[in-house]
Amino acid sequence: KMITIKKERSVFFRVVPLLAMVFLIGCSQPPEPREIRIGVIAPLTGDSDARWGKSYVNGAMLAAGRINKEGGLLVDGHRHKVTLTFADSQGNPQIALNVARKLITRYSVAGLVGAPRSQVALPVSALAESRRIPFVTSMATHPDVTREKRYAYRAIFSDADQARALARFARNSLEAVRAAVLFEVTNADSSSLARHFKSQFEALGGDVVAFENYISGDESWDRQFEEIKESGAQLLFLPNYGNEVPRQARLARESGLNMPFIGGDSWWGIESGKDRLALEGGFFSTDYTLDLTTPENKAFLAAYRESYKVDPNGSAAHMYDAMGLLFEIIKANGTEKGEPSKTVMGPGTYAGATGAMRFKVGGDPEKEVRMIQIRDGKFVRL
Repeated sequence: KMITIKKERSVFFRVVPLLAMVFLIGCSQPPEPREIRIGVIAPLTGDSDARWGKSYVNGAMLAAGRINKEGGLLVDGHRHKVTLTFADSQGNPQIALNVARKLITRYSVAGLVGAPRSQVALPVSALAESRRIPFVTSMATHPDVTREKRYAYRAIFSDADQARALARFARNSLEAVRAAVLFEVTNADSSSLARHFKSQFEALGGDVVAFENYISGDESWDRQFEEIKESGAQLLFLPNYGNEVPRQARLARESGLNMPFIGGDSWWGIESGKDRLALEGGFFSTDYTLDLTTPENKAFLAAYRESYKVDPNGSAAHMYDAMGLLFEIIKANGTEKGEPSKTVMGPGTYAGATGAMRFKVGGDPEKEVRMIQIRDGKFVRL
């Protein structure tokens, strides 16, 4: 008989995919033979990204459920049931580091997955590297997450690749010569993408005439908008989170900035009609859209819709792919009764729902960057 025991403020949850039941880790039993535990780190409470908590859980559960329905993960000639242990990072780097350490030392996970934002993924990847545990971030794009590491991977492009595509689009498609940037200086994702865009845009002969920063929590950007207006910029790059960008766009328009707005992959999270209206005509980069016609995405969409009765978003799709990539790494490494892997995956290609990932050296995939325009409140792939 299975009993659920409540434990206040716990950040750990054990998930048995086939039963689709969640248990606090305090009452989970030691790993059974032929079981592989995966630690899933995601903001489930407390953070602005926690609104996607259900999507992270759904993506991970769907990936584990698929493997278990096939009889388990085939490693070293044996099938292993995949068991997930969810840890709530609350979007806090220190909490993420603490739960990652417990997942490794106390619960002997074979790998870590998730940590979708760079400020959380950076300390987790450093810890995983020191413990020789494979880690796959679902959506963190900061180059340092994987730089000079053997055990860290990502299921999305890096800021360097994304910025290169954005700069080319700004110069070639929008024919902009002068660009402005407004970014959150203490945010690892925002500041990293801003710096890489500036470098790439200038390398293509453009000029970043205004490079304005702010601190999270600022209510007004009047000073920055005035600087941008006086700079003669032809476009405004907003590499910021989806919960901030719509308000920035509305206030920018009110201040008289009548120029194209462009952004990075975090714009995918802009879902409401009102917020998309504020960015009407804007462009952003991503690697995933629902209309991808690959067999992998078609299968993912069908399974997700059948299981959850809604369309997936980018958070769910990337978590699903991060899980699949980690499964391949574990299979390549070999493992014994859930013990951590001691090697890494070599070069190769992984075909995921979000697209093909080509690994040559290190954990950064070569991956197609797709440009999206917001038209009539819809995301239209160019």
